[in-house]
Amino acid sequence: MPIKCSQWAAILLATGILLFSSSRQVLAVPVKIDAWVNVPYAIQYGFGSYSIGGITTSTYRVPLTRCFPVGTDENNLTLKFTGYLGYTHVDFETYLLGPKLEINQDYVFALPQLELLIPLESGLILKPYISLGGGYAFNGQARFGTLSVSSKDSYDMLYAAGLGMQYERQLNQYTLYLGSKLGWAGEEAFDESDDQNFGTFQTGLEVRRPLGITLGDKKPDLAASFIYYRFFPAAAFSMQTEAPLKIENQYEFGLTLGLAKPSKLWFLTDPRIGASYRFGDGLTGFRLNLGFPF
Repeated sequence: MPIKCSQWAAILLATGILLFSSSRQVLAVPVKIDAWVNVPYAIQYGFGSYSIGGITTSTYRVPLTRCFPVGTDENNLTLKFTGYLGYTHVDFETYLLGPKLEINQDYVFALPQLELLIPLESGLILKPYISLGGGYAFNGQARFGTLSVSSKDSYDMLYAAGLGMQYERQLNQYTLYLGSKLGWAGEEAFDESDDQNFGTFQTGLEVRRPLGITLGDKKPDLAASFIYYRFFPAAAFSMQTEAPLKIENQYEFGLTLGLAKPSKLWFLTDPRIGASYRFGDGLTGFRLNLGFPF
């Protein structure tokens, strides 16, 4: 996983106790500081940043997408391949030991995903999907006052699977999208770190409307969205010396700018860009989004 500093903290704490042994405020019982990132959550979070328990996690994820027809024209099935390539940077800091303890680490990942688009009647599309990839944590550093410790690099396996659904309907100038997703995501660590996984149910609404202007031969539109996230079991996040924070419910509001009629731009079939704010159960964050995620 991107950051696991219980061992670093133990080493630095032991050194710190020796350095401050003459002080009356020396800790009789060492303080255990356990800091870790919920890797599946960070990967699924996408392009953005959030902070919790002294840990700030920033992820930059780019999707590379291509679609392939499946079977005959009558079947009208499409296999969608998306390769998620990303980079995550993690920072952690605390003053629980007196001097400032800082830890940071970098993480890169690749998560290919196959999704089968099954169109049904009345604009409804079913989307079963499966993802399997891996990540590499590197450049881990811990600093405690003038002391510095490096961690060894590590690898892990990432996976996800589930079923998505999207419904589209035109209402005069407005286009309405309804989406839902039920899935499972996890990480399998190849070192002594604990594995992480959780189930998630997501459902949301997006409303698009043309802006009434033309840029060249393109007509941009503006979309507003709301998404609800439910995690089961609750997604866990470290809180330093406290018990892990359990997150079950989150909410997200966003705005997106795109094109009224889908048009391919570079490797993007329907280019959109926007920003959203996610909150709930003690965690808040901002994301750059590339459209309605259903």
